[in-house]
Amino acid sequence: MPKFHFTSDQLPSALPARMRAKLWTEAMEASGSSFEMGIVTSRKFHGEVTVLQLGRVQLGAAKTVADGAVNVVRSEAKLRQDGDYRIMILINRGETPMSVRQFDRKIDLKRDEMTVLAMDMPSECSTPQSGQSHVIFLPREILQQPGRMLESLAATRLKTHRVAQLLLSQNVQQLLGADEDFDQPLEIASGEYIAQLASTILQTQGPQPARQTARKPDTRIADIRKQISRSYRISDLKPGAVGERLGLSARSVQHVLSQHGTTFSDELLAMRLEAAFGMLKSGSSDPIADIAFKCGFSDLSTFHRAFRKRYGKTPNAARVAK
Repeated sequence: MPKFHFTSDQLPSALPARMRAKLWTEAMEASGSSFEMGIVTSRKFHGEVTVLQLGRVQLGAAKTVADGAVNVVRSEAKLRQDGDYRIMILINRGETPMSVRQFDRKIDLKRDEMTVLAMDMPSECSTPQSGQSHVIFLPREILQQPGRMLESLAATRLKTHRVAQLLLSQNVQQLLGADEDFDQPLEIASGEYIAQLASTILQTQGPQPARQTARKPDTRIADIRKQISRSYRISDLKPGAVGERLGLSARSVQHVLSQHGTTFSDELLAMRLEAAFGMLKSGSSDPIADIAFKCGFSDLSTFHRAFRKRYGKTPNAARVAK
């Protein structure tokens, strides 16, 4: 069971607090963190992080103690850099309320409350000084309609299925605190159980049973969607270009998508529309035409028709003013 743990206590104690915070955040980024961290501190700092991979699910725990604000950000630059297409469930484990922003919404999570965020849209999490949280990174394909679900639930306090939330919270804590290594079947089964609880909370049909996944995992759909998410801004993107990066033919790409009840055109259009919707809801002041072209649309009228059909409003009506 691959596990990473790092604490600022491993740094020389003589270092000033600001330098300890800077080096800790750099270590977080070196370990594969998908966030940019800003920590305001002058006299004290302590930080620790644990990352645990369970098959296609990743768990994380982070704790900071500082005398200033702690901000964790997913910026446009970071989105372009890593092409992360997952979803993230965030659980506040600290006594200090945690402020969470995405789209045009902001909430304050109290202890043990949770929310969900889209990793391919700008977001921000912050605490006044210290913070403690658990995170669950899930593949987007466990959701039947990820775009619509995230548009309605991202940066809101999750209130559905209290029992499932309790089970999820307790299991994540126990797994992150486990000292013993799991064998591969148990590792995969643990990850799939977490995914099943998460999908129940988010009111989706959920992933395939762990038994089937453990026997014959098929990662091609996730790989295809990841490649589309990295390239959807290319206006003439074709299945062959995506397949070439994965060692698949264009026909194979289309076949895999059809097995999951979708098509290349549908996936590409959904990602482009979600990206445009996110830019409008995040307060972008760019002209509508520029937003459309940045998201891969080569024809403005096509963008307007598709946007109105999906969201029931025009791009201008969806825009949030700064």
